[in-house]
Amino acid sequence: MLIKFDFHHNYEQTIVYYCILRMLYFNQNIPNMKRNLLLLTCCFLFIGNSLFAQGSGKYGLPSPKDYDRWSVGLYFGQTYLSCDVLKDPDHENKLFSNIEFMPAFGLNVGFQVTHSIALRLGGGYNTLLAGPNPEKVGNIKMSNVELDGFLYEGTLDAVYTFGNISHLKRNKKFHFFAALGIGAFNFDTKLTGTTETTLTDTSISGSDSRLMIPVSLGFKYQIKKFDVALSWDYRKTFTDDIDLIRKPETEYDGYGMLKLGVNYTFGKKNKAMEWVNPMEVVYNDIADLKDKVDILSGDKDKDGVSDMFDKDNSTAEGMKVYGDGTSVDTDGDGIVDSKDGDPFSLKNAKVDANGVEIDTDGDGVADSRDLEPGTPKGQLVNFQGTSIKLGDITSTVVSFLPSIFFETNSSEIKQVYKDRILIVARAMKSNPDLKIMITGNTDLSAGDEFNDKLGLKRADAVKNHLVKVYGIDAARISTESKGEKEPMADTKNKTMNRRADFSIVK
Repeated sequence: MLIKFDFHHNYEQTIVYYCILRMLYFNQNIPNMKRNLLLLTCCFLFIGNSLFAQGSGKYGLPSPKDYDRWSVGLYFGQTYLSCDVLKDPDHENKLFSNIEFMPAFGLNVGFQVTHSIALRLGGGYNTLLAGPNPEKVGNIKMSNVELDGFLYEGTLDAVYTFGNISHLKRNKKFHFFAALGIGAFNFDTKLTGTTETTLTDTSISGSDSRLMIPVSLGFKYQIKKFDVALSWDYRKTFTDDIDLIRKPETEYDGYGMLKLGVNYTFGKKNKAMEWVNPMEVVYNDIADLKDKVDILSGDKDKDGVSDMFDKDNSTAEGMKVYGDGTSVDTDGDGIVDSKDGDPFSLKNAKVDANGVEIDTDGDGVADSRDLEPGTPKGQLVNFQGTSIKLGDITSTVVSFLPSIFFETNSSEIKQVYKDRILIVARAMKSNPDLKIMITGNTDLSAGDEFNDKLGLKRADAVKNHLVKVYGIDAARISTESKGEKEPMADTKNKTMNRRADFSIVK
């Protein structure tokens, strides 16, 4: 098994995970159970990323391949020279006095190693001017000494960016940076002046190549794929020969620059690594992880299905649901049982908004079971929707009207079934001699005595509705209870046994 360990990647990960673990451990706003689960998850992620990282993984810091890392830039600035020509006879420093315009310009190429560290290779050109000033050049005392020249330089810097790893909110387009490196320069200078004895012009020139240490400090601002930088750069040299004057009592010559630069990051990702805060990426991952923990441990609608797996978080409390949290629809008519007026309608039957099968002719028999779909209104029909004449009814013939269904242990008539009672009332008003028997039934959930009483309550409730709402003569309506004695369905469909049936009597 190949185990890969990327030093800088895992080093930054270690810092990030350490900060996250401290944040989680000391955050008292997170419940203990959730905090412990988050801590444990972070530990597993860290161990997995540290020991078995195969380049970029699903978790942890993003891969360097996700960003643009190469850049190129130009700069222009002012050179500041520190040398013996700039000193008066009393060696008072005049570095920022009577500054000559000494332009400097150059270019650089950069490569972003991490989010905070980059390597920068640069080259530049500086003009050198100084004086006039009295000086002793060799053994000759001169006046009006002036320095004129130029130098070329090449540098390799390590640039550290402050701000792109931060625990605080910051301006994402503004960075401070510092750089330190090594470089070399080649100077070509000339001293001119007048000797005090002969009053003749004397000229001395020289050139050489030396090492130096470049140091910079500045800030930059991002504008899409460009950034603009302002910095102060200083070159620490190890020579006193730039101005061609050596004085044992003076330090090395040196120079600096105030630079304004423009940098362009190229690549197809359109996301420069330098301008991405890896902490923000991890913070987002932690926030996402916390949300998932909240979802996993939560059940907003209290249906017994975790929010993470619940496809319907708005089911009413106590409603029967499937394993994915959606409400049960027993007959598959598209109306959930809790809102279905007839949860056992036939398969593929047309139903209304309440889940009740459509009855086009209004005879109380659904179209799917109606053998006579065009029955005139008010006509008495049997359970198959066929017309019945009272004269055809004998003592041995019983015809059934639509049944009324009830909830468990209830005798209350649901609104959806009151339309069926209306059909019975219309038939009785159209046939004044018609008398009916209402039979109450129950399922097998309780004892015989209880079920007998509950069946009678259901029959009486339907009778009272016919009498009070439609003015049917109570003498034309009889009631009885069969309790659990004549179930029409098995125990899996016990809803069909909680009903009141109508039959015609003569």
